[in-house]
Amino acid sequence: FNSSSSITVTTAGLADVLVVGGGGSGGYGTTSSGGGGAGGMLVASNAYFTAGSQTVVVGGGAAKVTNTHYGPGLNGSSSRVGEYYGVGGGGGSGQYSQQGRDGGSGGGAMGRSGSVPAAGSGLSGQGNDGGAGATDNNAGGGGGAGAAGAAASGQGGNGGAGLANSFTGSSVTYAGGGAGAGNTTDGTGGSGGGGNGNGNDATANTGGGGGGHYGNIGGAGGSGVVVVRVRTA
Repeated sequence: FNSSSSITVTTAGLADVLVVGGGGSGGYGTTSSGGGGAGGMLVASNAYFTAGSQTVVVGGGAAKVTNTHYGPGLNGSSSRVGEYYGVGGGGGSGQYSQQGRDGGSGGGAMGRSGSVPAAGSGLSGQGNDGGAGATDNNAGGGGGAGAAGAAASGQGGNGGAGLANSFTGSSVTYAGGGAGAGNTTDGTGGSGGGGNGNGNDATANTGGGGGGHYGNIGGAGGSGVVVVRVRTA
């Protein structure tokens, strides 16, 4: 499911479920902003569904912050099917020492002279923490489902890698973290739809985080996805 819907379960039983929340957006500041965290990725084999209608919600990726609002990026919206949830990703850190937001995966920390704020924390079992920023105006990458965002080190940190899943019948990588912006060199978005630095948007229906930007608005997060594979044995 790439958009919200419902499914009808005619007979109670087991299914394999993948739920990925919407990714967080990159921050906005006068220096480098952190990459957005990926949406939380829940993988449940042998998930039990009762008979009846089950609601499917595909969480939206976080929008870019407005050009009148210096600050951290926004969190993505959570996805769910029945009682199985993937939490939205955390926004990347922006202006005024505001830390990266917590989420499915945490947003990366901004880069600035002086002390830098903390990166956002990821939800255990669904994602990872954002990467640390640096005092040389380089920002950390957002966390991904497979790895934490990279800390800034002479450039913007790369977004954390996502994770591959084959419930659709082919291997697809989801939930990559957004890249941190760099003073001169931006980071690269994590595999699984993470947006590159320079404010690039994440890929739709991956739950990737948006890329940070130097002195401008970070990229939007990618929408989530829900996959339900019925077990026949």
